[in-house]
Amino acid sequence: MKRFLCLLILALFLCSCSSKKSRQAVPIQTISEGEKNHSWYYFTSTGFLGVDKPQNVPSVYERPWTESVRISSARTMPGTKNAYAVVNRLGMLEFTASEIKLYSENSLFAENTADSIVFSDGTPVFYLYKSTFFNQDMLSSSVASGGSETLVQYPDLARPFLIEFNTQSKSMYPLVSYANINLTNKDQITGIFWNGKTWACSAKRMEGSGVEFTYFKWEPLVPLTELSPALSKEVFVFTESNAAEYRAINTPALFKDAPQEIQKLLQSLPLSYSFYITVSDGSGTSPKSYFHEGNGEETSNAFAATKDNCGFTVALFPDGTTYIAYQKDEKDAVGAFRLPLLPAGFQYGEFAVAGNTMYIAWEESTFYKTGRSGFLTVDLKKILNLDDIG
Repeated sequence: MKRFLCLLILALFLCSCSSKKSRQAVPIQTISEGEKNHSWYYFTSTGFLGVDKPQNVPSVYERPWTESVRISSARTMPGTKNAYAVVNRLGMLEFTASEIKLYSENSLFAENTADSIVFSDGTPVFYLYKSTFFNQDMLSSSVASGGSETLVQYPDLARPFLIEFNTQSKSMYPLVSYANINLTNKDQITGIFWNGKTWACSAKRMEGSGVEFTYFKWEPLVPLTELSPALSKEVFVFTESNAAEYRAINTPALFKDAPQEIQKLLQSLPLSYSFYITVSDGSGTSPKSYFHEGNGEETSNAFAATKDNCGFTVALFPDGTTYIAYQKDEKDAVGAFRLPLLPAGFQYGEFAVAGNTMYIAWEESTFYKTGRSGFLTVDLKKILNLDDIG
């Protein structure tokens, strides 16, 4: 019996040591302002400009995040060394390892909120909507004025819902309109999830002083990028849904169900650290989210990408701490670095990798409002001190 207890204690000790070893902290290097391995950019009302640091960007009038110029979604196109970012109210950014170009389409971006890039057959696709809360003229069809009624026009039924960015012509084309998916001019999409075949959507309608939500799924009978608002409803298959089903699709899974490479990358994090992490993989479909429950009072919102998505396994946390797995001399390696400290009231957002360059969104935010915004570029070869990365 004593021998058994000794063996048990020894086994527990070894397991404890193994656990401590597996969670050994990865050294984190800090990127300082003086180093020539990164560059700052900020958005204007018509484009973007370089700047030495965010605090020197000219102040702007704060607007609700749905109405502000900011990066709302950024991802690497799987299987390529190009990345894309939707800039709300402005256009589409196309990133390569050494070049940044902005493509604008005022008729699409000026009056709509743009969000959520996915990739279908090598084509970036995103969606448009309009916040009824911040666009009160959408709430009623007529307004009493001096004893008479003045008609208030709702958005056109043909207003676009899904937009494609043609990477060859650098043009944007509507694929699906609100009318195509059986929505009226009172409805607005509030969320989507695409699994590569079926779109799960939630929509809301303002009725008097209340709000009505509807949930549905649809899929086209032709390839997504062959759609057009002119096509009849016969090319769409619709399925009713409900709040519970939609929540189940969008509720984060447990972190233990995240891709193994993401779990391995973050194995050094303390078990007590709570975080949500949104992962882009090589499928090009809507990113999936995972939750790790620690015992901290705050929960961080992180972003990650798998190797199939961007050539690396990367995870970025809100304070700029970045973990990255790569190959060096044909061997697996893990590195970590911390992006330059942002001023109070600023935060990092989504990221994308193009070749050996990482592009990270940043913005100044107060509750639901956004002020200054832009993006940071980081040269991964210089940061990781490598001649080549792959």
